[in-house]
Amino acid sequence: MRIVQNDLMKEVTELLAGLGNSLLISAIGIALGIGIGLVLGAIRYARIPITNIAIVGFVNAFRCTPLLVQIFLLFYALPDIGIRLTPFETSWLALALWGGAYQTEVFRAAFEAVPKGEVTAARALGLPAFQTFLDITLPIALRVAITGTTTTAITQFRSSSFMIVVGYQELTYVANRIVSDTFKVFETFGIACLMYLLVCSILSALSRTFERRLAIPGLGVVK
Repeated sequence: MRIVQNDLMKEVTELLAGLGNSLLISAIGIALGIGIGLVLGAIRYARIPITNIAIVGFVNAFRCTPLLVQIFLLFYALPDIGIRLTPFETSWLALALWGGAYQTEVFRAAFEAVPKGEVTAARALGLPAFQTFLDITLPIALRVAITGTTTTAITQFRSSSFMIVVGYQELTYVANRIVSDTFKVFETFGIACLMYLLVCSILSALSRTFERRLAIPGLGVVK
């Protein structure tokens, strides 16, 4: 009995280590993805023709191709042109670029959702365009974007499991290794699923909390 308990604790410890690695690449990818999305979404909102075309190309390239293919390109194709990435670098970069494409559209839509009357009133009071963006448009858009940003972040975390294909020791990689050693498929992947579920549930709960506290009447934020 004690041997079984020790084996279980060892497996759970290994899975927790894998979860930690998943959280690490996800945190980096989510933070960079939000940064990319915020900047590119703001530029799209400004409707500058040349940059708009480039940003739309970037968004379509990463939203309309499978994340798994993007990972293969980063890890296996880039060395052909002299760029070599470690599994860790590939993992967070793939999540950041993929998430950034989705976040760009999330923030663009959030900027577009800002009531035009608010912007017009600020301009009428003499605020410069850039100051109006910082003081009026941006704060409102950030509140509106909470739901879409969180949804994308959750998807990025779940997609960290794809990094098994480059040998990064995230949660799914560790679970698969344990199964190959112990043949405990149900128990191992059951625990892994619970870990994914717990993290995603926490993110969802935090999102709802922020939505309630920062609610803007009439802009679709939950009550």
